[in-house]
Amino acid sequence: MKRFFIIILFFISVITVNAQRKSGISAFNFIPDFYIGGNFGPNAFFADGFSEYGFKGCYGLSESVFMGYNLSEIIGVRALASFSNLTWPGVHSQNIIEKKFSTMAMSVEAIYNFSNTFDIYNLNRPLDFSIFAGIGFISREKSTFNNEYLGYVLKGGLQLDYRINFKLDLSAQANINVLDEDFNEKVVGIPFDLVPEFKVGLTYHMRTNRRFR
Repeated sequence: MKRFFIIILFFISVITVNAQRKSGISAFNFIPDFYIGGNFGPNAFFADGFSEYGFKGCYGLSESVFMGYNLSEIIGVRALASFSNLTWPGVHSQNIIEKKFSTMAMSVEAIYNFSNTFDIYNLNRPLDFSIFAGIGFISREKSTFNNEYLGYVLKGGLQLDYRINFKLDLSAQANINVLDEDFNEKVVGIPFDLVPEFKVGLTYHMRTNRRFR
């Protein structure tokens, strides 16, 4: 455990030093801004019986709408409403049949912009790379389960933004959602369920003007 904390501290120090060594002068003053957007894409449901069904028949579709705020050149936050159609192939060795069902989640995420950490703030740069992590609540419809479900979800992922123009970005993100084992009413094997997602979408920034240094 001590070695783990030493590695984390070393990683943080490297980021800090690199941020301090950024060279060049940005053409833009940073102004905190709100943004809105949405994205969608495929998901997969990794849960009990995964050793049997593997990567077959466990795919669905996820979509999200969000509103966010960039607090600084590096740190931002956003709130999301997410909707998913999931497929669980079941556990055939235990006579648990396939289940298709819908979920809705409300969550908040913190976003860390790596591009602005290692380079100057630049709205002319076409690509920005970020990481994010968050927490929220997720509900599952009853469908063919015994009961409806309401529980927590932990999430994290990577995001790439392509700047179309001053206000509009095209984004692609890969993330994973970690759910409680009771999500599918079965406790077999690992004590959690996973829902990886890959989504693409658009982000509209409410920037009012460009301010040059």
